[in-house]
Amino acid sequence: MSAADDDTRSTVLRDRFADLGVAVVEHALTPADLVYMDTIFPRLAPRTAGARASDFSQPAQEWFAAHEGLLEVGRRLCGTAMRLSRLQAFDKSPEANWFVPWHQDRAEDGRERAVETLERTVALRIHLDDCCEDCGPLEALPGSHRQGRLGAAAIAEQVACGSPLLCLAARGDIVAMRPLLLHRSQRARKPAARRVIHIEYTAAKSVT
Repeated sequence: MSAADDDTRSTVLRDRFADLGVAVVEHALTPADLVYMDTIFPRLAPRTAGARASDFSQPAQEWFAAHEGLLEVGRRLCGTAMRLSRLQAFDKSPEANWFVPWHQDRAEDGRERAVETLERTVALRIHLDDCCEDCGPLEALPGSHRQGRLGAAAIAEQVACGSPLLCLAARGDIVAMRPLLLHRSQRARKPAARRVIHIEYTAAKSVT
C-alpha cells in the first residue's frame, strides 16, 4: 500500500469516527503485546468488576504511555498527537456480571470532567478475550457524542430515537469511542472471562 493510499484510509477512518464516535480497529496489536497485557492485567478481588491505573505496575503504565501502536491508533482517529490520560481494566466474569445503563463517561474520581477535555479524548478498549453477543458487549448510540453533556431527560430522548450499535470484538481488537458517546453494557447471558483494558488518550489541544 502506498503512502497516499494509507493517508486516504486514515482520513476516511478519522472522518467516520468523528461522525459516529465509535469504531472497531482490528489487528492493531501484536501477539507479543497481547501476551504482555495478559501478564499485567490486574488481579481483581472477588466480585470486583474493574481496576484503576494504580492497580497496574509503574512499568506497565509507562508501557501504555509510550506504546507507538496505540498512540498511532489515537492519532489516526483524532488527527493529532495524543498522550495517556487514563488507564482502567474490566472483567465481566461469572463472579462479576454487571449491568450498566445508558451513560456518558464524564466523571473521574467522582468529579465531572470538562466537556472541552472530553471532546479531545479517545478511549481505546482493548479486548483480551473474544466478546460475542452473549458476553454483554458494549452497546453505543452512534453520533450521540456530538450532543455534549446530556442530562437524564436528554439521554432518554436520545435512546428512544436512536439505533444502538452492538460492539463485538475478537481478542486483540480495539473498540474506540469518544467518552461523551452514549453507551451501556448488559449482563452477559453466558458469562465467561471478558477482560478489557480501557485506555484514554487526550490531545494536547483541540483539532481544527
